[in-house]
Amino acid sequence: MTHELYIVISIAALAVISPGSDFAIVTKNTISYGRYAGYATSLGIALSTWIHTFYCLIGVAVIILQSAVLFNAIKILGICYLLYIGVTTFLSKFKPVEDGELVSGKKYIVPSFKQGFLSNVTNPKTTLFYLSLFTMVVNKNTSIAMQLFYGLIICLLHLFWFIFISYLISHHKIKRHFDRNVSTINKIVGVVLVLIAIKILLTVGI
Repeated sequence: MTHELYIVISIAALAVISPGSDFAIVTKNTISYGRYAGYATSLGIALSTWIHTFYCLIGVAVIILQSAVLFNAIKILGICYLLYIGVTTFLSKFKPVEDGELVSGKKYIVPSFKQGFLSNVTNPKTTLFYLSLFTMVVNKNTSIAMQLFYGLIICLLHLFWFIFISYLISHHKIKRHFDRNVSTINKIVGVVLVLIAIKILLTVGI
């Protein structure tokens, strides 16, 4: 394992397991719609990481880094999306699905996937993470193939971690505790998402 690869894996792993908006949305969808909705959310988050990888590879990252207007637009979009999800989650009156129930059709699976995808794609902190990783950690002489491999590692770290979280939360021994307090949990998650949006606004600035 090269030194650069070790650093990329270490930084990416720490970023993935750090509680944030992705974690909150996976939690919300899992306790409200079931394990499979949580898996769909996890897949959406994981696949969205490729958007960040590709724009870094094609040089858009440099443009974003140098264009305050463009980057501010991304930040505003991400903050507004988090605020929207946070407020709607706080006001929601979802009821937990029955233990072991497979959510049928596309009623929750597709919306959960989209929510996970958009959560990560529009998150300005994720954009900052990729900008930092690909401009300051990854050497300019690193091959495209190796950088794509880095992207794959980051994608898989997101996928496995959030699937594990979803599985853990929906486990029957843990799920019973969530089910009894789903309304309170949704309100807590909603507040957390709003606070994350405010924190992003204050820390990255506009």
